[in-house]
Amino acid sequence: MKKLKAVYFFFLFSIFFLNSARAQPRFIIENNKDKFDLRFELVNDLVIIPLEINGVELSFLLDTGVDSTILFSIGDNDTVNLKNTETIYLRGLGEGEPIKALKSSGNEVKIGQAVNKNLSCYLVFDNPLSLSNRMGVPIHGIIGYDLFRDFVISFNYLKMELTAYDPRHFTYPNCRKCDDLPLTFVKNKPYINISGRIEGESIPLNLLVDSGSGDAVWLFSKENDGIVIPENNFTDFLGFGIGGSVYGKRSRIKEIHFGNNVLREVTASFPDTVYFKGIETFAQRNGSIGAQILKRFNVIIDYPGKKMRLKPNKTFSEPFEYDMSGVVIAHDGFSIIKDIMRNPLSLREDDVNNTAAGNMVYKSTYEVKYSLEPQYKVAELRPDSPASLAGLKVGDIILKINRRDAYKFTLSQISYLLSSREGKSVNFLIERDGVERKISFVLKRIL
Repeated sequence: MKKLKAVYFFFLFSIFFLNSARAQPRFIIENNKDKFDLRFELVNDLVIIPLEINGVELSFLLDTGVDSTILFSIGDNDTVNLKNTETIYLRGLGEGEPIKALKSSGNEVKIGQAVNKNLSCYLVFDNPLSLSNRMGVPIHGIIGYDLFRDFVISFNYLKMELTAYDPRHFTYPNCRKCDDLPLTFVKNKPYINISGRIEGESIPLNLLVDSGSGDAVWLFSKENDGIVIPENNFTDFLGFGIGGSVYGKRSRIKEIHFGNNVLREVTASFPDTVYFKGIETFAQRNGSIGAQILKRFNVIIDYPGKKMRLKPNKTFSEPFEYDMSGVVIAHDGFSIIKDIMRNPLSLREDDVNNTAAGNMVYKSTYEVKYSLEPQYKVAELRPDSPASLAGLKVGDIILKINRRDAYKFTLSQISYLLSSREGKSVNFLIERDGVERKISFVLKRIL
């Protein structure tokens, strides 16, 4: 059986500002160039780009689902001098109350060869959200509309490279296999009108284009719109937003249509409406389209021209799968690892005379090395899942995976392993309350 690429990631981040009206200066490409290329990191299908704020190099999630630039996860060793600050409050998906943040204006931000010398951003502090812990790589913030509004941006997910074009000098190439979708904007966020089939006949769908969502599709259950949760579903943790954890139902829908391109048996999430309490959303919105779908295309996102172009890439036909274990693993600080290294055999200097007499004398030395390596823990657990039934518990520290030290894996590799093949055995060595335990289970395809 062909191995499946891990396509399930446990994260969403939609932010709604209680007072976000503003006018912003623009990004411009330096040296009067028409375009620039930028390599990005693809982590669990999400695009991570290098970004510089006031001379400090950071890593940001590039997310069409946010309308402002957010800064968070600043560690003790990171220092960012933010200018002209004032206190505001933010609200996002999740069970928590609005959180306090700082609004900062007049910051110089560089992305590739583009610069904005007077950008406003928001610093979130005292907030439980940590993308770095959930994704296993440093992520200091999120940027969306502030960049997209100034360029036509082409994404090549397979090469992990984007190209940003000055819209005044951009021309669409001829493309028979492309679908061009008009974008509409509500509060600086892009929406597309497409069609899909949940179980019965095809229905129209108005979806937020949300590249910062790790799911394929989010749908808001509403019988009047023909959006009903299929009978074959399960309750699950859907993601982690600025307001805390979000839960709901997961299922599959029959089809999603982009013109002549049709995606079948698509995994779909139906969030509980309780998490949208107090959040103002676009009334005609039926849900979101996320990174698990976008990554299957070469994508051109054109905010200035109000258009999105999709061309299928070679991952287009890969099946959609949920995690087959039911466990969410998160980064949980670092452990000190002691490693005893044996150096190669070498000739002993005090035995030169013996060597001259034909007696070869060698020695072997040992070096003790200490290093800080990532530590992983169980962050979420799906009820009645293989991992849960095997005895795994939230808070367990993962020491080994299939007899290999856990710190030798990245979170993306762990995610792949837990989604790679139905029937595959997974063996954890965990630590709970200071006691080591072995937990074994078999991956099981769900739905």
